[in-house]
Amino acid sequence: DRKRRTISYAAKVTGQMGDNHRVDVSLFGDPSHGANGPQRTQALLGVDTAAFSTLDFGGHQQVVRYSGVVTNSWLIDATWGRSLNKIKELPSVDTWRIVNKTVTPNIITGGIGSYEAGNRSLNKQYTIKSTNIFSGHQVKYGFEWNDAVYSQLNQITGPTFKAADGRQTATGARIDIVPAPEIAQGRVYRVTHANFNTARTTPQTYWDFFAQDSWQVGNKLTVNPGLRYEQEKMSGTIIQDWTLKNNWAPRIGVTYDASGDGRTKVYANYGRFYARIPNDLAARALSADDGFTRGDYFDAGLTQLVPEGVAAAGVTRHFILAGVGADTIDTKAKLTYTNEILFGVDREIAANTTFGVRYVFRNMPQVLEDIADCPMVAYELPQTANICGSVEYILTNPKASIPVHPGTEFLGAHFDDPVHKYNSLEFTLNRRMTNWSAIASYRWSRLRGNFEGFYRDDNGQSDPGISSLYDFPTNDPSYAPFYAASQSGDIRFLGDKNGILPLDRPHQIKFYANRTWGGFNVGTGVNLSSGKPLTGMAANPNYGSNGEIPVTARGAGIQTIDGFKKRTPFESQVDLQAAYSLGAVGGRRATLLADIFNLFNERRVLNYNQNTQLSNGPTDPDFGKPISTILGGNPPQFQVPISVRVGVRYEF
Repeated sequence: DRKRRTISYAAKVTGQMGDNHRVDVSLFGDPSHGANGPQRTQALLGVDTAAFSTLDFGGHQQVVRYSGVVTNSWLIDATWGRSLNKIKELPSVDTWRIVNKTVTPNIITGGIGSYEAGNRSLNKQYTIKSTNIFSGHQVKYGFEWNDAVYSQLNQITGPTFKAADGRQTATGARIDIVPAPEIAQGRVYRVTHANFNTARTTPQTYWDFFAQDSWQVGNKLTVNPGLRYEQEKMSGTIIQDWTLKNNWAPRIGVTYDASGDGRTKVYANYGRFYARIPNDLAARALSADDGFTRGDYFDAGLTQLVPEGVAAAGVTRHFILAGVGADTIDTKAKLTYTNEILFGVDREIAANTTFGVRYVFRNMPQVLEDIADCPMVAYELPQTANICGSVEYILTNPKASIPVHPGTEFLGAHFDDPVHKYNSLEFTLNRRMTNWSAIASYRWSRLRGNFEGFYRDDNGQSDPGISSLYDFPTNDPSYAPFYAASQSGDIRFLGDKNGILPLDRPHQIKFYANRTWGGFNVGTGVNLSSGKPLTGMAANPNYGSNGEIPVTARGAGIQTIDGFKKRTPFESQVDLQAAYSLGAVGGRRATLLADIFNLFNERRVLNYNQNTQLSNGPTDPDFGKPISTILGGNPPQFQVPISVRVGVRYEF
């Protein structure tokens, strides 16, 4: 059994200093401990309890806020916040994690593999905001300062060992035993993950200021201009004080009372929104990640190296590293940002009833990512192995005009421009009466491109700014023919600027209603949505990681155990909420509460395993089954069955 203990606490004190000044102090936290056991769901996939572990995690947060009224037309807010979070895992067995892929199903033995041996994040935030009201204007302006320090201590279970370059690792290893029919042994022991360092401390400062106005022009028109500036500085163990500046974000909004009676609102907005980069980038890109993507050995003890040039397990390169040094920094690189344009109309079509139509467009003209300028095939060819010996990265704003590494041009590969385009048309109907209300909406949308955002929903990678999307040139005609025998997909589909992105949901319908009778209140929620697009995903031949390279155009569909499908089934769920007040006596009140989730116990499939291969290439026997390959333990992907929650709220 998995046993965890969480001590959750919260406290708040409010001090009112006269009518115009107030201070709130809030404290909350959730320090937690997991006893030795299957703290990871995947620990249950092993043949024994070697993957059990002990886990300590959680944090403590403090916030102090001041709100003041200086004059009738001048308001001030100031906030100080401190957030401390920690996680530390202790393996029960310190041995290499080994997955035997020469048999089906795979056999997993050894320790937990990669784990956080003591990671600590401390973030301090200071904010001050002010509002001035005068002559038809409501001007707001403010400043925010963040000081964050992330200390990382990552490890891999098992003893250290000697790599092909003669260095001793600082960690243990994750090892796949993969078929190698080309050699007498019939198998090789492939190190897929091991590092030459473990500890990194990465400080970061981030600050921004903004100014905005709400300007009432006459009786019908309101204009809301604004401007925000952001700057971020971070340091790794090698590159210090890397600063991303000149990030200006203009915003403008307009609202017009078209009918002059407050019943018709026409509005439009434009905004630019920058994305702050977390310290994961500093820990991996401004430091030396310096780890294996491939290391092949003849023996289980990792003492007999497979020589370069020997054909084994489908390759002739048997030692490839990544991130031996810190990334090369493009001094002109800037933060990722999103542009948003929207316009709409709201009209009161009857008493207490409003109908609205809204169009939204979003794109991401600038993306911060790391790239490697060698085509993937160049790491495998003898004639380019000397210039593409390890995967080294450039931190930049990727674009098609970036050249590939000199000496690899003959492969014909190029980069693609990152594209993320979202279009939606939304219709809403809102009716509010004395004792009941209802809100309904329908949204048609399209999400196209080759860049999902900071999180890769297709394979679960959460490395903002340093994902694997652009690690290799994607417009590469040499990739598919070279890796045809290993069925490793076609990297050109990864860079397709018109690809259907994983979060595309063309149709969404929502309905919420609430009704009261005396002390009784009942509400319902209905959510309907298109399913997610399905794309077969092969493993990355260089990294060995699964779910990386599309085998067809995105959204072309896969063969599931339920037949060929381009999307998961249309999703629907009805929830019900009820509350009954027992009345108030002497300033005290008791309320009975009940919530029913998934009222009709619908059990639709939410996702299918889209990975055609396991890591390092073997066919995934679970391809097309309704399971997750992102969540630990590969849990089934069905709607959560009907559940009921009851409670009592007591107010005094």
